[in-house]
Amino acid sequence: MFRLFRSSAFRLTLLYMVTFGASVTALLIFVYNTVISDMEDDLKHSITVQEADLRRSFGLLGPSEIATSLQHMLEKDEEKTLVLMLIDRNWHVIAGNLEQWPGGKTSVDTWIKFPIGKASGSSLPPRAIAINTTLPGGYILLVGRKMAEIEHVREIIVEALYICFGIMFVLAAAGGMLISYTIYRRIEAINQTFLSVSAGALQTRVKVTGTADEFDHLAVHLNQTLNRICELIDGVRDISYSVAHDLRTPLNRLRHRLESILAQQMSGEKMTEEVRKSLSEIDTLVATFNSILRIAQAEMGAGVEQFADFNLSEAVRDVVDLYRPVAEEKSQQLTTEIAEDVIINGDRHLITQTVANILDNAIKYTPQAGHIMVTLAIADSQIELKVADDGPGIPQEFHHKVTEKFFRLERSRSSPGNGLGLSLVSAAVKLHRGDLSFADNAPGLMVTVRLPLK
Repeated sequence: MFRLFRSSAFRLTLLYMVTFGASVTALLIFVYNTVISDMEDDLKHSITVQEADLRRSFGLLGPSEIATSLQHMLEKDEEKTLVLMLIDRNWHVIAGNLEQWPGGKTSVDTWIKFPIGKASGSSLPPRAIAINTTLPGGYILLVGRKMAEIEHVREIIVEALYICFGIMFVLAAAGGMLISYTIYRRIEAINQTFLSVSAGALQTRVKVTGTADEFDHLAVHLNQTLNRICELIDGVRDISYSVAHDLRTPLNRLRHRLESILAQQMSGEKMTEEVRKSLSEIDTLVATFNSILRIAQAEMGAGVEQFADFNLSEAVRDVVDLYRPVAEEKSQQLTTEIAEDVIINGDRHLITQTVANILDNAIKYTPQAGHIMVTLAIADSQIELKVADDGPGIPQEFHHKVTEKFFRLERSRSSPGNGLGLSLVSAAVKLHRGDLSFADNAPGLMVTVRLPLK
């Protein structure tokens, strides 16, 4: 729980509470001032009307009659809210319910507020609001009302403000703590997942609650990242095992050949032949390691920032022209249907190598006088490259395995190769956000590569 109080979620909750509290307080103060101001304006209007009537009556009747009228008005005031006073030029009280002019000598023709009576207990003394007017002959008339009703409403509003603020604080604190705890719990679950992963439990994943909120989106993306990391780790493990298994034989063969050269007294011609064979073995090993490196770079997304637009139609034609003599040596018919000016954004060398690997496999496994068809077209807003042959094909159950590194069908183990060609094709297609699929060509195999349009 102490960690919760130190979390960013808790600090954000506090900021929310302060902001919300300040906003509500400002709103309540505005309401308070508006209500009190409106009540005072209504009271002032009533006083102004009454003061105007008395001023006109004074001009017609004189001071003695006005004094009588004031006393009569005070007697009829059942609620005892009127405040009336008439004084002469010497500030002597002639009539009214005040013993002396409120606040001593003061300016005339102005609004004044003043206490009336004594305070009761801890409460403030009641107040009144009045306006004084100078009359002919130096007389001064004070007309006002007690503010008991306004003061009562003021006390009710202030009390309501305190109650509302208290309730608001409690609700904001409870809601804020709930929000803070919910956020903290979700983030802590992610932290615990990554602690487990860092401790070696690579299959641990962040729980997706199904609410489709931002935390679920984050969990999905983190899980995708962890899955990708596991795939790369598994790939490195498989490569290490495959390298150790598949390259051990050629390395041992190379070692035995070199030992034979050292142990035997060979003629110049025979030694030259053995050295040539050794160099060929070394070249094969170097080519294998280079292929592994290219696959690893493609799987890691290296070189994406160097993608550029190029004409895929020209690249496919160049590959076909390069391999046509090889196909003709086997009396194979190599035909093409290549759309003009298909532009793609990507790595030209890697795409060219991809097409070359697919076509090389087709020529290698298609029998004498067989037929190979290369098609490049735009279909369903995608670039579609197809290489179809009428060779032995690949059984359906092995379609998902032929792109694994060093995987080779039993019938292919005696032929040259290292089982990395289609692995490179798969990695290159994924790097270009494409799709690689295999299908039965009845007979033979159809390899389809789908790439996004530029």
